[in-house]
Amino acid sequence: MNPLSLTDIRLTRKDWLNLIFAVIVSRIVIYALGLWGVSMFMTGHYAEQPLLQTVCRFDCVWFYRIIDNGYDLIPQWLGQKNAANWAFMPLQPFLGWIFSHLTTFENPINNYRFGLAFASNLAFLFSIPMVLMVLKQLRLSTATRSTMVWILCFSPYTVYSSAGYTEPLFIALVAGVFLFSYRQQWFWVAILGMLAAITRNLGVFLVFPVLIIAIQHYGIQSFLRFKTPALKVLAAIWVIPIGFFGFMTYMYFHVGDALAFGHIQIAWGRQLTNPFHWLMFGFETGGPKLYLTIMALLSFALNIYLVVRKYYAEALFMFICLILPLSSSLNAMPRYAFGLYPTFLGLALLVERYPSIKTPMLCIFSAASTFIAIGFFGHHFFTV
Repeated sequence: MNPLSLTDIRLTRKDWLNLIFAVIVSRIVIYALGLWGVSMFMTGHYAEQPLLQTVCRFDCVWFYRIIDNGYDLIPQWLGQKNAANWAFMPLQPFLGWIFSHLTTFENPINNYRFGLAFASNLAFLFSIPMVLMVLKQLRLSTATRSTMVWILCFSPYTVYSSAGYTEPLFIALVAGVFLFSYRQQWFWVAILGMLAAITRNLGVFLVFPVLIIAIQHYGIQSFLRFKTPALKVLAAIWVIPIGFFGFMTYMYFHVGDALAFGHIQIAWGRQLTNPFHWLMFGFETGGPKLYLTIMALLSFALNIYLVVRKYYAEALFMFICLILPLSSSLNAMPRYAFGLYPTFLGLALLVERYPSIKTPMLCIFSAASTFIAIGFFGHHFFTV
């Protein structure tokens, strides 16, 4: 890693103009084409819902239920009434509740829907400069950084950054953890890591890449001898899971199960098993499951590329965030992959090494992002 003093990560005026323009264009395209697609191609109940209800789908519904009623005491949702909102961490609903005060709809649920969508769009706006600063820290070229702004804005599952989901917030926080780890600013590593762990439970595993990067900075002997820099790192590593453990404690006193957020996954058909079982299941079943399997394998291929390029900390975190969901189901694997900072780092490294792929990649991503936006707003589960 480069010494802190040798890398200027400040964004230029040109960076900001490109970033803001890309964000505005992408949000207009995703909302306009997504909602137009619903009105043109969808029929029935889901084609006739109000705007905020159309935008706030699936996980967003669980978030506004948390805002409205808090965490459930017993499972009471889905067709079999066996699901509860325990699976969802508290930071996104908290932000949605804060921003819900910006509006005064007659129906308070609409205030919550707006607040959640606003929170995800705002997080998305913060995630891009955070990723850009990481790429500057890693000394990727200006051309690559400019391309990655558009790749981020038109990634296939970018609709989730407009619909009240946690993906943009998680990308921003995780990118921040890696950025400040590279720069040896352990206080910010601790704060952002703690927030990431109460955004998505997989954020708690940031302790491992932080330790790897710190060892790259200071060497293993600094930790064995408890030297001052190592002690700062260890303090940060202890802080990262504090919020997560606090949520576990709350769940224990609230419903009697500290791991309720994991155990309730069975309501969605998720149980931990051999991940190869799910890959074989995808090939044997075909159709949408085959698509999910192929996307999962491509994600792991990108993960291996990070290892080849010697980004071991990033690769480890990406592997954990892919293998744990895959161990319970193929569902949502593409979304999980495109909700990770290491995924976009891997894509940036590919663009840097093979500049000729950037235009085809952006074209494919743009087409996929609008198609998936139409499916998402139209309440099609293949997009979840």
